[in-house]
Amino acid sequence: MSVFKIATYSLDTRWFTAVAATLMIAFISHLYGCALIVPWFFIASLAIFISVAVFKVTQSVLFNKNTLCELLNPEKTLNLFTIVVAINFAGVCFSKVFHLHTTACIFWYAAISFWLCISLFSLSILFLYHKSEDRKIEEIFHGGWFFITAGTQSTGFLGVIIAEHATRQVMFIQLFSFALWSIGASLYLIFMVFIIMRLVFYQFRSNTALSPYWMNAGAAALTALTGATLYQYIHTAGGPFVDFLPFLKGISLFFWSVGLWWLPFLVVLAIRKQAYGDEGLVFTVGYWEIAFTLGLYANSTIQLVELFKGQYLDIVSMCFSIACIALWCFSSVFTIVHLVRSSIWVPVNDLTLNYVIPYSFKLRGRLFNVKEVVNEWLDQTIQGVLKKRYCVVTTDNLTCLISYDISAKKWYFEQVKD
Repeated sequence: MSVFKIATYSLDTRWFTAVAATLMIAFISHLYGCALIVPWFFIASLAIFISVAVFKVTQSVLFNKNTLCELLNPEKTLNLFTIVVAINFAGVCFSKVFHLHTTACIFWYAAISFWLCISLFSLSILFLYHKSEDRKIEEIFHGGWFFITAGTQSTGFLGVIIAEHATRQVMFIQLFSFALWSIGASLYLIFMVFIIMRLVFYQFRSNTALSPYWMNAGAAALTALTGATLYQYIHTAGGPFVDFLPFLKGISLFFWSVGLWWLPFLVVLAIRKQAYGDEGLVFTVGYWEIAFTLGLYANSTIQLVELFKGQYLDIVSMCFSIACIALWCFSSVFTIVHLVRSSIWVPVNDLTLNYVIPYSFKLRGRLFNVKEVVNEWLDQTIQGVLKKRYCVVTTDNLTCLISYDISAKKWYFEQVKD
């Protein structure tokens, strides 16, 4: 039970991006005619979705105080939109791949419900909740805020897919999808100003989490994908939105270009982080966000091929597809390795649930893996700092003392015991 509790406590809402990235692989495989592997990727995505959802609900029940603190944290509350993204792309696959349009419609209604509730809740927190005086924009604002754009655009994208097979309320679905696309595009432009300001005027440290910033490009690609799909649908179906076709075509290319502009900078930041960071290559759920972004670019580029008839775009789309598949495979292997080596398998008592120990640490440039926790206790230093101390045994049979500063929320290596 302790293993289940620790795994639940450690769960990050952003794990839903693993669902979306896997669905992207299924969608790309479908577009390129690889029908045999599509169901397997889709089943894998549903298995991940159900697993993460069960752990998330369990986390909310067992650790309700921590969950509430996360919801009230402006740095993390917008991560909830990853749930909306996962639901929407599952609905897209149900409609496009398996032709289950009724099921896709049910998923769309569920996504709209989640989108409305999460939007009202998260934006109310950002607008109305008490703001700490020491809250700094460089600590609060990051690329993960673009998840609200991704959630909004994915809902509009599924709405367009639903409209293609709807027999009733078609005009309302068109209007609602166009409105969602407009809202998502507006939010992207607003947040882009803050992102530029944050990167230009505030220090970007080497230990700053980089993966959320890939949504700078991912949200732009999804905006272009939704706009291009909306253009194709209106061009075929006609109606009162025909006058907006040139606008949709131009803005879709605009957002695709803006997102593409971000990619070289993100690669440079990733190289800088690896070169100057002292952590090496460590696991993070952010690898799934990067795979999801590359999948969005592969799909949006395929849609732009239909709009602009550019053969060079086929090559670009193929490159993004290969990169997405390669990173998805890397993320899958890295995730499995991380789970196998994770500290959740180390026998610990309930006290450890509050401060989950690392499964590895560095000493003089050498990486040590924790094999066993011998003892753990709470201790208060002379300066009044409360620390959680551990006596651990590494895989090299080295007995070490490590500690966790509760106020600073940092790990420290203390000494090696004979």
